[in-house]
Amino acid sequence: MKLDYMKIIEKISQKGKQNVVVLIGILGIFLILVSEMNFSSGNEKKVSQNNSLQEYKIQTEKEITSLLKEINGVGNVKVMITLESGQENIYAQQEKNINDYQNDKNENRNQESSKNTFENQVVIVNNSGNNSALVEKVLQPTIQGVAVVCSGADDISVVSAVTNSVSVVLNVPTHKICVTKMR
Repeated sequence: MKLDYMKIIEKISQKGKQNVVVLIGILGIFLILVSEMNFSSGNEKKVSQNNSLQEYKIQTEKEITSLLKEINGVGNVKVMITLESGQENIYAQQEKNINDYQNDKNENRNQESSKNTFENQVVIVNNSGNNSALVEKVLQPTIQGVAVVCSGADDISVVSAVTNSVSVVLNVPTHKICVTKMR
């Protein structure tokens, strides 16, 4: 290893200092290009979104399960939630209103014209050198339906209490909630 290193140093010193400067310049450009590269792919972003969506679903199911266990007569309970869509971001927008008014006076007549133009632009912020849109609001995923399996579902009052509780907590219409008896 030392022999190879020494040979490289000998060749560099023989060619002159210009080669060293060129080599250092090329190495510097290479390092700059490597530092600018984004090694994360779109798949990683989708995987993290799916993970957060799955985590949201699991957490919501746990919270509903623990709530339903507190209802008199429910007994053992399992909850499954299906999601219609993922998390949605609402971005801040800047509205521009441009009012263009012209008044042309000719010899015999007055000509007036007015033009209103509206533009909406997404607000961009700079975070640590990265430009990104300013998120104004984050909407949680939309719940498509809920299935509840519990041991007390043979009593109509328990089914009604479970259905109403799930509907109120998750803001899901009652026709999208199914409550059945556990075996």
